[in-house]
Amino acid sequence: MENPCLTFVTPTLLAGDRSLANVVAHEIAHSWFGNLITNVTWEHFWLNEGWTVFMERKILGRVYGEKTLQFHAAMGYVDLREAVDSIGRDHGFTRLVPDLSGGLDPDDAFSKVPYEKGFYFLYYLQGLVGVEDFEAFMKDYVQRFKFETVSSEEFKAFFTAYFTSRTELEAVDWDVWLYSPGLPPVENSYDHTLADASMNLAKSWHTCDIMGIGGEPPKAASPSDLDGWSSLQVVLFLDKLGEFRSMTPLSPVITRKMNEFYKLDDSNNTEIRCSWYLLCIKAGDETVLPKVTNLLREQGRMKFLRPLYRALFRSEATKQLALETFADLRDTYHPIASKMLSSDLG
Repeated sequence: MENPCLTFVTPTLLAGDRSLANVVAHEIAHSWFGNLITNVTWEHFWLNEGWTVFMERKILGRVYGEKTLQFHAAMGYVDLREAVDSIGRDHGFTRLVPDLSGGLDPDDAFSKVPYEKGFYFLYYLQGLVGVEDFEAFMKDYVQRFKFETVSSEEFKAFFTAYFTSRTELEAVDWDVWLYSPGLPPVENSYDHTLADASMNLAKSWHTCDIMGIGGEPPKAASPSDLDGWSSLQVVLFLDKLGEFRSMTPLSPVITRKMNEFYKLDDSNNTEIRCSWYLLCIKAGDETVLPKVTNLLREQGRMKFLRPLYRALFRSEATKQLALETFADLRDTYHPIASKMLSSDLG
């Protein structure tokens, strides 16, 4: 969580290998976007989070290379598309600047939209004026609005005045970008090299057990498959494999063989552990259940609690485990988490 000059981090980010450092970069970036410059009202929340995601990915690009930036940007668009589809493409909460008049609670509008649609818009603008000029603008924007609040209209005015001679900006339909619901009006182009590697590995494990009855691992599978991968690549691999198996779960024989190859049971990365456990629960792989309950006991983030409890609850084999575990731990969770989980398990 961002605080001026001090970032609070959840223990789930401390994987021991810096694999979740992007979240720390995000919170540090809030020292400029959100704290030094603050959105004037919650309707303009994208000026906090869109800029912060943009800065986070800039940092990742500098540290790990441009393909990593591109990968995170591409995955961000997947998150945006899922959020828009979940909320409804015509819903006002999918606008970059939602209308919260009439007493609407900003918490009700909270989603990935201000984060990812905000990033998407800034990346689009950068593409029009060029990286070097946009980064110079970013610095001047901070200098202009530091210690102040800012609205979307003020951002627009400053940007258009800064690039007043750039005719390519005539193509920007500001009203559509800022005030129309749904997905962005223009499609950004990203490099999918790293995403393709995750997708291809997921397909290979999917096809080795089409019927869900077990079998041999993919012929080309190797313990080195995940070497050099970011945690997001591994999560994408596991999540995509889960999507491929939405109708017919993997055999637990296959998940055990996957673990022999990749040692996923031993991961200290909570993002990876959660995706792995979800895949195993659906496969009926009971060997991970003690690890699942340990994870539910040792941390209280709804990001992990809700999908894991839901997965346990959906299966007749583990439904009672979900109820008993929640009954034992509910008073240790944040009241909001307990309330949401009670609803999930009701």
